[in-house]
Formats: sequence, structure tokens, C-alpha cells
Amino acid sequence: MSSPFRLLIFFLCYIIPPTLIGLRIIPYEYRYETMLVLILGIVVYTIKEKFTLQALGMRWDNFKPAFFWNMAIAMTTVLMVATALFSGYVRNLEPPESPWFYVMYLFLSGPVQEYIYRSAVFAEMDKHDYLVPWQKIMLATLNFAWLHIIYLDTITLMATVFIGLIWSTLYFKYRNYWAISIGHAIVGFCVIWMGLV
Repeated sequence: MSSPFRLLIFFLCYIIPPTLIGLRIIPYEYRYETMLVLILGIVVYTIKEKFTLQALGMRWDNFKPAFFWNMAIAMTTVLMVATALFSGYVRNLEPPESPWFYVMYLFLSGPVQEYIYRSAVFAEMDKHDYLVPWQKIMLATLNFAWLHIIYLDTITLMATVFIGLIWSTLYFKYRNYWAISIGHAIVGFCVIWMGLV
């Protein structure tokens, strides 16, 4: 199997489930179950491919600078969203009522998304030496943003392209799963709490 074809198959595994949910071929109510299949598939794939912890960004040697920049981006993003919300520039949706949703997002959903949509994606793309840095960053960004097509909301899609580009650039530079997971968990928690997603 050629490298471009293999990479295409890899990304189709990411693109098809959210597309089917977005088109409501798979009912929206089954989004968690559907995405769980994708998550388990990617975890099995990363084990089968024998990606090292280093290749998956699970490292501590550069945590401080990666954490600093991820926190700077997270705090800036939260302030921008809060300012836009309280100024009436964005619509306000209903936030989830269950406090368990926030606990789940902080400690499970945010970190899992980073593993699946950045760690595994960059580890896979690094095997394909014909991709240059900006192509890797754009593929990771668009792949992450496409996950959010299930909400059928243009603002959410645009916002995830914007923040995905920043996070993919930071991850490309530092390759630190821990720092990006913390930043993602904070931003996601806050925008969900504000009722924007």
C-alpha cells in the first residue's frame, strides 16, 4: 500500500463517522457510541503500529515551555470568548445541566481528543516523509475541526478551525501531549460552561 493511499485511508477513518452523524445517517443520539468505536480503533492502531510514547508526545523534557504556551493560548481564548459572549456578539446555547459532564470533559473527553486527534495523527503523519510541516499542521487542524461537524453549527466549526490551527501548531512545535491536553480541557470546559458548544 503506497504511503499517500495509506494516509488517505487513515484520515477516512476519522472523517466518515462525524460525516455520518452530521448527515444524521447515524442518529445524533448515538454520537458517543459511534465516536467510541473510532477511539478504540485508533488506540488499537497506535498499539499495532508500535508508536513510542515519545512519538505520541508523552514526554516531560519540554513540559514547561509547552505548558506555558498552552496556558497562554487557553487563557487568551477563554477571555476572548467570554468578552464576545457578554458583549452579545455570539449566541448563547444551553449548557449541559449535569455537573458530571464537566468532570468527564476535563478528565476524559479533552485528553482523549488530544490523543486521538493530535498525538496519533502527528505520529502517523511523521511516518510519511513527503509531508512538509505546514501540511501536517493543516491536516491535523481540518481533521480536528471536522469532528465538530456533528453539531451542524457554523460558528462551532469556524471556532474549532481557529483553535485547532493554534493547537496543531503548538503540538507540532513541542510534541507534548500533557500540555496540549490541559489547554484543551480548560478551553473546552469554559466554552461548554458558557453554553457556546
